[in-house]
Formats: sequence, structure tokens, C-alpha cells
Amino acid sequence: MITRKSTFTLFAVVGAITFFSPIATAAVPCETLVSLSLPNTTITSAAAVAAGAYRAPAGNQDAAFRNMPAFCRITATLKPSSDSDIKLEVWLPIQGWNGYFEGRGTGGMGGTIPLPAMATTLKAGFATAGTDGGHTGDSSYALTHPEKVIDFAYRAAHEMNVKAKAIIAAYYEQGPKLSFINGCGTGAQIAQYAIQRYPGDYDAVAITGQSHMSRHRVWQLWAWDAVHKEEASFIPPEKFEMVHNAVMNACDALDGVRNREIEDPRLCKFDPAVLQCRGADGASCLTRQQVESLRRIYAGPSNPRTGEQLYFPPMPGSELTFAATAGQEPFNYAVEWGKYFVFDDPAWHPRTRPFNFDSDVALGETPENLLLNANNPDIREFVNRGGKLLFYEGWSDGTTIPGISIDYYNRVVQTIGAEKARDAVRLFMVPGMTHCEDRGEFNMVSELDRWVQTKQAPDKIIGKRVRDGKEVGTRLLCPFPQVATYDGSGSTDDAANYACKTP
Repeated sequence: MITRKSTFTLFAVVGAITFFSPIATAAVPCETLVSLSLPNTTITSAAAVAAGAYRAPAGNQDAAFRNMPAFCRITATLKPSSDSDIKLEVWLPIQGWNGYFEGRGTGGMGGTIPLPAMATTLKAGFATAGTDGGHTGDSSYALTHPEKVIDFAYRAAHEMNVKAKAIIAAYYEQGPKLSFINGCGTGAQIAQYAIQRYPGDYDAVAITGQSHMSRHRVWQLWAWDAVHKEEASFIPPEKFEMVHNAVMNACDALDGVRNREIEDPRLCKFDPAVLQCRGADGASCLTRQQVESLRRIYAGPSNPRTGEQLYFPPMPGSELTFAATAGQEPFNYAVEWGKYFVFDDPAWHPRTRPFNFDSDVALGETPENLLLNANNPDIREFVNRGGKLLFYEGWSDGTTIPGISIDYYNRVVQTIGAEKARDAVRLFMVPGMTHCEDRGEFNMVSELDRWVQTKQAPDKIIGKRVRDGKEVGTRLLCPFPQVATYDGSGSTDDAANYACKTP
């Protein structure tokens, strides 16, 4: 997920507006919040944490926890239904609060509070909150607890937002002047539901890794199935790097620049047959069966009876992500989905009971399960309130395929109208970016803040160019369907030498 290594990464000052400037310190002692009374809420602790003193739960040694500032840490349990058990943490800077709230979504299939993401957000000066989605551990709750399914789908995140804002107002004696969320994967699901069901939760939303859970789990099972049709179908994970290099050799220069990224991979026509072994199998080629497996992966999932495309195909350039979905074991979240949302069988595994890409797709899309698909394009109420929606999607995302974001963006524009969308919705495709990848190049919340305050939708985004962990220049992102086009002279690592053009 894109994070803020500096709160002034992209835009420190635009005109006379200074973004994210510290405005407030605590108005009441942190410990007094334990007695705060909120509906359906039990505050279990409220304690000040000194700078550098926070200790993460055992086994979580994420680098985000280093150099933590002093903050007020509140833990709570929320029970909006009789069967709810939502765990919440709210972290509030003791000094230097920038006046904003940024919610954080749980990841994967939920079950944990996103503490590293909260730490990054806190260090940038935000008040922040996170929830476990209403359950701990795996998704076995879904077998017998329908209210917890609702919590995971959208209610836990909404309750988090409402309660966190009330706690913020009690601590600083003022609520947040603006509220943001920057969500990927399940965090994207939370962000999408906010704009669809609870348009007052956030003023501006950034989304990557667009969520359509029932179908992107189908894709993840398809990729595994593609390399397990028979023993000879399997592609050793190390071969995906060889395939990726071949794709780069074929398509990297289509945009006039060789930089190990494909600006628009839809233009790349790569046939895996060029890698078929002329003799014995080896590390630098694919067997006939492996070529067919790779073709099935690139084709994306389809119904074998009707031919219906079930989900979008992965893009050329995303091969380095295939090992996660097309490895020896299937993607763990896809198996969890199958066990507890499709087959109601904790012992299910596609190796012993293969997934049927006809009947099992329908089996997984019961009304209860469709609650997890936050794909309603009608966001008119959010837009009418002045909300801003920024999509940014990696062309090399092999977990939630980029086509889903393009499709949803187009449906939103069609639903709310092009005129409203022009001021309220933007999609930026990011060459080379994988799922939730943070290379420190872009600060999308800074971009949202500039958009809200200036009321000018971004016609481009300029960020850092980072390669091998080092900043080597600047890069340009363009609003879809435009692409960054090199003018033919000067450094290819300088955004000034590119322009946004429609192909």
C-alpha cells in the first residue's frame, strides 16, 4: 500500500495552502477516554504511549513501528448486533495532530487489526483507526454467524469510522476537518463500501486493488488450476522470471523507453510459444505443457460450458506475481473462500475436489456472499456531497487484476455522468506496480488533500522514480485513458520529458 514517508512527498504548498500542517495537541488526558460512553461500544483501555515506547504484538516486527511518536492508544469492542464482536484501535498523536483522520482497512480475509499501516499513518501526523473486521483468525465464523459476515463486509469499518471520529472529538475537543482512506484489496472493499453505503464517512478516498471478492478468488483458483491439470503442467516458480524477462524484451520498448516497465500492456502481444523448448526441458525454456499452462493463465478464468469470461486476464508484465497464485499450493485466501463461503466444508481443497468454473461460481455467489462484492457503481450521493475518488491501479497487479478497476471506473462514469465524474473521479494506471506495492513513489492522500482544498481534479501526478530502492528521478502518471509519452529527448527518469497523451 502507498504510504507517506514524508507528509510533504508530492505537494507541500500549492498557492497559499499548506497541507497536513500540525494544528492541534490533546485537550484532555488520554486516560480519561476510558470512561467515554458511546453506543454499542466498550472502551477497554486508554493509555498514553511515550515516543518510541510502543511494542507490537509478539511476532509482528514490522519496520513501520520504528521511531513511533507519542500517542494516545484506545482499544475498544463494538457490538452493533447481538453477534458482533468487532475489535477496534484508535491512535491519536499527543502533539502535532494535522487535523485529519485516516481510516485503515484490514487485509486479506480480515481477522487482524492493520497495526503497521496505522503506525505509518500516525507518523505522518494523522489520527487513525483500524479494525479486525469483526472476527479473529480465519473465516470459519462464516459457517454459522451471518451477522459477522455483514460485519466483515462493511459494518465493522463503518462502525470504526463513527466511533473513531467521536473519540477524536473528545480528545482534541474538535473533530477531524477532513477524513481520508487509502485502501488496497480488502481495504479497497472497505473504501468502496464507504462511498457506496456510507457516503458521509470520508471526504476523499484512494483505492487500489479494486475488490470484487467472489470473482478475484475465482481468478486465484484458476491460476492454480491452470498449472495443475496434470503433473507436466506445472511451471516451476523460478521460470516466471525467465518468462517476465522475455515479455520485457518483447514489449518494454513499445513506448519508446526501456525501463523494465510497460506503459500500456494492452498493446503487448506476447505468445508464450516463443519460449517452447526445442529439445529437453531446461531453465531457459518451457515445455509444450507449460506453454499451454501459461496460455491458460494469460487468458483468465472462463466458464468451460458457456465461454463466459469470469474475470479479467492478467496483463503482460505481471509474471513475477504468478508464483503466488500458480505455485505448488493455491492462494491461501482463495482456499479460505472456498472452504467457508462456497462449500461450507473446512476440509475442502482444490487438489481433492477441483473447483468447477461453471457450477461452483454460482454456488459461491449466494445473496449472503454477494455482500462481500462492493461493486455498485452508483456513488452519486458521495459525489453530491463533494467527495473525491482517486483510483490508482498497478498494471502488474496479479492478485486483483487491473481490468477490474478500469471496468468499475467506466461503470461509475456511465452511472453518475461524465460531467460529474470530471470533477469527482480519476483513475491513474501505474506501470510496473504490483498488488498494494509501495515503492515510495506516490503519496495519494496528499494528492487527495490538494484536490479537496483547491477543488481542482488532478490532470497528472508527478512522483519519485525509485529503482532498486533508490530514488533516481521523477515519473509521471496520467489520468486514464491517457498514458505518459516520452518526448524523445532528455533523461527518461525525468517527468518533465513526458506528456499525457491519449493513445
